[in-house]
Amino acid sequence: MNTETVMNHAGVKGLFNSIENFGDGDEKGDGSPLAEWCKEHTGNGQQDVILLACGTAPSALYPFPNAKPDGSNVENFIEEGNVVINVADWIFYMSYEGGVRSADNGPAGAANVFDIPGLTFNERGTGNQVPTELGEKYIPSLKAFRSIRPWHVEQFANSNWDVVVFAQENADNADPAVAISKEAGKDGFGMIAAMWQMATPNWIGTDPRGIGVAEFIENWLSENASLDVRAKNKLSTTWGHIKAVR
Repeated sequence: MNTETVMNHAGVKGLFNSIENFGDGDEKGDGSPLAEWCKEHTGNGQQDVILLACGTAPSALYPFPNAKPDGSNVENFIEEGNVVINVADWIFYMSYEGGVRSADNGPAGAANVFDIPGLTFNERGTGNQVPTELGEKYIPSLKAFRSIRPWHVEQFANSNWDVVVFAQENADNADPAVAISKEAGKDGFGMIAAMWQMATPNWIGTDPRGIGVAEFIENWLSENASLDVRAKNKLSTTWGHIKAVR
């Protein structure tokens, strides 16, 4: 399983002070364990990380359908300088709590969290995402693949985000990529990574996502996290993983 691949990766384990795995039921509502963890690690002076390994947006982080378009737990978490990594499908689009698909946030979920009206990650283009020089350097296992939910990079122009691209079909279509806030919060500079957004729970052939996320964390995030974190040589971070499968 991809989550175990990341959690057991020696390079990742060496960076994190603690790793927590939130399971089914921990992600429901504002009083849930995941919600409480998220709030406790917002503005605490340390840069923390949440991994959404199944491409879902639990109500603990962002209540559906767009019930809190501004000031959600996950938006506050990111704005204070923390990191969210999304894998597998359109970021912040919907939840699948308890095995039942929620009412969709739709494109507005990502648009609200990024604060970019009209932001989309829908399929477009016909080619593969080909690793860039940065992709080859920081995610060496990354191979060309067909992304179904690529970043629409041009939509980030004149926004509050700088986008770092690890693979691209062209200048406007990219995946994986990470957006870095231009404004620091109490915990550092907020980051949102969306990676291998394929809407593919079961990858055909060798699944690249577990090792790829681990390489991203070990190689890129360790270099580009906040200065306070790098000075301590530790990411004082905890893991949020949602087991719900589409």
